[in-house]
Amino acid sequence: MDIGEFIQSTARDAGHIQKEAFHKTYTWRTKSGRGDVVTEVDEACEKLIIDRIRAEYPDDPILSEEAGAVGVERDRPVWVIDPLDGTRNFMMGIPFFCVSIGVVRRGVAEVGAIYDPIHDEMFFARKSEGAFCNGERIQVADEDSLDDAIISVAWVRRKVDRTRFLRLIDGLSKETSYFRRFGSAALVAAYVACGRVHAYLQGGLNSWDMAAGLLIVEEAGGVTTDFHGRPVDLRHKDIEVICSNPKLHGILRSELAPR
Repeated sequence: MDIGEFIQSTARDAGHIQKEAFHKTYTWRTKSGRGDVVTEVDEACEKLIIDRIRAEYPDDPILSEEAGAVGVERDRPVWVIDPLDGTRNFMMGIPFFCVSIGVVRRGVAEVGAIYDPIHDEMFFARKSEGAFCNGERIQVADEDSLDDAIISVAWVRRKVDRTRFLRLIDGLSKETSYFRRFGSAALVAAYVACGRVHAYLQGGLNSWDMAAGLLIVEEAGGVTTDFHGRPVDLRHKDIEVICSNPKLHGILRSELAPR
């Protein structure tokens, strides 16, 4: 099976587990602190994905949110997995969560899929081949102004200085009041890629949050960098991202510049 078909099929099957369990009773536990939780659904999805990868690509290392790193020190493509991105939304009955699977080489994603099981939307991209939603080509919005732009701004309070983001919102609020905080980094990136959200900024992310999303945005004609305008290296911890079209990216970078 082609790797693109494999990654989409696997993401879809994991998503079916989520859809079947949504609004039902399940067990959960806290991980690093209050608000950072994992459910039995996360773990069931992760098991399905890892078992499939090990069966089809037994020599490839895997990095997953719940299981951690398996063999990532080897110089091979790494499967980077978030089995349920948006766990808190899932627990609270908010229908905004997804499966995210990316294949990364030397910190750069080469293939990625994000599956939203509630809306049955499969976002997919392969390096240099474009981005798609359910087989239809997608592209970022063609906005050249922040005037009433829809912008997702988020941060992980345990990892970043929130005052930086509050200053950013204050600065951007002169142009727009349409701020969003969706609760699923991968799915927000997919929404930027298909033009539903104009820009996305966040700090304190992990590689599994963005491995597929960054590639999909770039293949949809968008720009993804850290807050300093540098390429995002998915091997790093506490990743910060700006995702938008090329026109808005420069404007957002200037808002983030030290005053």
